[in-house]
Amino acid sequence: MEKIGVTLARYTLDMDSVACAIAYAELLNLEGKDAVAYIPEDLNSSVTGEVRSWGLKYEKQPLGNDLVYVLVDTTDPHTFPKFVTEDKIIEIYDHHTGYEEYWKSKLKDNAHVERIGACATLIWEEYKKRGFADKISQVSARLLFAAIVSNTLNFKSKITNPRDATAFKEISPIADLPKDWIEKYFIDQEEFIYRNAREAITNDIKIIDFPNLGKKVTIGQIELWDSKKFVNDYKHLIKEILVTLEPNEWFFNAPCISKGISYLYSECEPIRKILTEKFNVKFSDGVGEINRLVERKEFVKEMQNL
Repeated sequence: MEKIGVTLARYTLDMDSVACAIAYAELLNLEGKDAVAYIPEDLNSSVTGEVRSWGLKYEKQPLGNDLVYVLVDTTDPHTFPKFVTEDKIIEIYDHHTGYEEYWKSKLKDNAHVERIGACATLIWEEYKKRGFADKISQVSARLLFAAIVSNTLNFKSKITNPRDATAFKEISPIADLPKDWIEKYFIDQEEFIYRNAREAITNDIKIIDFPNLGKKVTIGQIELWDSKKFVNDYKHLIKEILVTLEPNEWFFNAPCISKGISYLYSECEPIRKILTEKFNVKFSDGVGEINRLVERKEFVKEMQNL
């Protein structure tokens, strides 16, 4: 039997990516296939201690090279784990822009790339389409539940789709989490991030290639219940980490869940100019704000269209 590895971007091992990899591997196994989720690096701060205690089933990397792969929550070949080669990819699920046409030309109907709040929504919809919605484990249901909350910024993000809300409603009874769990989830993240600021910043950075701009941009992101204080307290650390990466044009995005505001930080004038003109960000001493929640993927999409 052909073995299938379900894996994700090696740079940002966040709640959505991790949930999708584990839940989709489970779905393939329910269908009688031999599938394993592979998560090659450390999970980032969006996968809280409580979530990790649920008993997540995955391995670091395959022992051999005779697998085929499903990629989740990424289409960018630059982010694929080193053990993945493009000729071994059989399917992709993602909600990021930039490589849709490339993968549709290669994988046809097996390239599932849609503009939606959480990739986890796509995975839940596959459970329903294939007749396994009533067979999903509580762990996978909880992971998808948490991923939708995380990636839609508790449904406050502009890119949230009604399908995300439908998936969340359908998964909720299976996940069976307390009513106050969502607020606790974001507060748990915040407490971890304050204890491990360098690790948290480092573990959620993406380097995005913008051919239309003729350059790459480093974008860091942390979602917090109250992010303004974090940005102001850790400006020097954020700069220290991001400025050393190639390329050295960068910005940091910190959506504040409780206030519905996104705080940004950058010392790069060309980047601040783009953010000011395209998103009406008002900067003061390097820190700017937008009076709504904006995720990194939304910045990327708009910058790709400049």
